[in-house]
Amino acid sequence: MSDSDSVNGGRLNRRAMVLGAVFLVGGAAALTRFASRPANGANARGPVLSADQFALLEQVSDVMIPATDTPGAAAAGVPAFMRDMLAEWASRQTRAQIASVLEGIEKQAWSKFGAAFGELPAEQRLEVMRVIDEQSLARQDAAYGKFKYLVLVGYYQSEIGATQELRFELVPGAWRSCLPLSEVGRASAV
Repeated sequence: MSDSDSVNGGRLNRRAMVLGAVFLVGGAAALTRFASRPANGANARGPVLSADQFALLEQVSDVMIPATDTPGAAAAGVPAFMRDMLAEWASRQTRAQIASVLEGIEKQAWSKFGAAFGELPAEQRLEVMRVIDEQSLARQDAAYGKFKYLVLVGYYQSEIGATQELRFELVPGAWRSCLPLSEVGRASAV
């Protein structure tokens, strides 16, 4: 499908809408499957992330989507989602890329503050992630892009992300094309 097929003068066509709906339904079904996985994340090939890498993933995802007035990434199960996606879906190359992103974050923490990421206070963790984000975006790092994408998909397709961060209304009411977010409170999930 080309870009011209999916976007037509700024509007989505029916094919793009159906593909988006299939993705959302499939993603939600995958999350329910992952919820019943063993806690250690092992599969027939063995664990994808070491215990240290998984702990770092928990800390990093919590910095990327912290708990505010809604639960953060850790409460939504994003680290387990990512571990299971790496174990069951990702190619060997993608697994290596995600591991390299985690390694880069740990190296940045050591070079900037002389301590492991997990030992840093919240302000310094945020600073490490700001530097990583700026550097990765400047060089258009595909591995970091995949990492951020998995964090966001894991969060917004979780029950917490879809029902507490976003607002779900089965029948949303009359269509009003433009209104301030302050009037509705939250963006809608659907």
